[in-house]
Amino acid sequence: MTKSSLGEAVFSLPDADRRGGVALAREFARRAASTCGYRGNHADVVLVVNELTTNAVCHGSGRPVVRIAGGEETMLIEVVDDAAARPEPRADGWGLQLVALLSDSWGVLERAGQKVVWCELTA
Repeated sequence: MTKSSLGEAVFSLPDADRRGGVALAREFARRAASTCGYRGNHADVVLVVNELTTNAVCHGSGRPVVRIAGGEETMLIEVVDDAAARPEPRADGWGLQLVALLSDSWGVLERAGQKVVWCELTA
C-alpha cells in the first residue's frame, strides 16, 4: 500500500462529551500518522495529541479542535481552544513536560482570537 502526504486533517471534539472526545482525538491521531506514512513513532503522535487535547478540555474553553499536518518525516500538531491563558509547564504536572520531551519544538500562539498550542515531531 502506498502512503501519501496527509496535507492537513482537522477534528473537532464533540460538544456533549468532551472527555470522551479525547479518546476520539487519539484515534484521529493514530489514523493521521498512518495515512501520511509517518516514519516516526506513531505512539508519540498519539500521546502528544492526548496530552494537548486533555489540557484543552480541562483548562481551556470553547470546543477544542485538533489539527494535524504532516508527511513521512514530520508531523505538526495543533490543538486550538478559546481560552486566553497560556499553558506553562508546572513542576507538579507532567503533560507539557512530556510534550516537550517527545517533540522537536512546541509553543503557544494566538490565531484569530484563539489559543493554539502546537508541537512538531520528526521521524
